[in-house]
Formats: sequence, structure tokens, C-alpha cells
Amino acid sequence: MASRSNGSGLGSGSGSGPQAQLPDWLPWLQAGLTAMLAVLFLVMVGKLRQQSSQLRGLQERVQGLENSRALERTTALEEQLRSTATRLQALERSNVQLEGLSSDNARLRRELQQLRRPVAPAPVAPAEPEAEAPSAPTPPPPVRP
Repeated sequence: MASRSNGSGLGSGSGSGPQAQLPDWLPWLQAGLTAMLAVLFLVMVGKLRQQSSQLRGLQERVQGLENSRALERTTALEEQLRSTATRLQALERSNVQLEGLSSDNARLRRELQQLRRPVAPAPVAPAEPEAEAPSAPTPPPPVRP
């Protein structure tokens, strides 16, 4: 049968011979390391899920804050738009009033200019020489019975 070389546990066999026997505690070590790696893997998966959940929660909070700020900006812009529209309507009303007052002013100026113009005298026909007026009044015509 095959002989053992030195007690180091390493054989220089040709591959067909039985290898050195492993210590009895080695399978327990292997099982312990495997179990430890499995537990470590499960802990890492748990931590990954926890961090993923926290990240998702933070993203939702950030999105909520962005939406809130966008809503505030939109509300402020709507208020500015309403205020601008109100001022524009007031300006248009004032413009209509101004146009009305301007036309009244122009009409009153024309009337004032007409009143200030000297009235042109009516054309006078050349006067005919008057006949000499009697010095005494003329007697009334006789009344007939």
C-alpha cells in the first residue's frame, strides 16, 4: 500500500493515491466560516434594504419640499398676475376717461375760440341819401265822415 511521506499532511502522490487526512476540526471551521459569510451576507442585504428605504424616504421628502416651493412660487406668480391685471384694467379705465376728457377739452376749446372771435358785422348796403326831413311833423290824414 501507499506510504506516507512526512507528517506535514501534504503528499507528493501521483494523484491516484489517497491524500493525507485532514484534521477533524477543519469541516467545523469550514461550516463556521460558511455560516458567518451567510450571516454577513444577510446583514449586508438588510442594511442595503434599510439604506434603500431611507434613501427613498429622503427622496420623497426632497420632492415634497420642491413641490411645496414650486407651489409657493406659483401662488406668488398668480398673485402678481392678478395684481397686474387689476392695475391694467384700472389703467384702461383711466385711459378711456382721459380720452373722453380730451375730447371734451377739445370741444370746449373750439367753443371758446368761436366765442372769442369778433362777430363780423353784417354787410351794410350803401346808405341812400335821405330826403330832407320836414321840420314839422306831418299832420294825420283827415278823417272822413
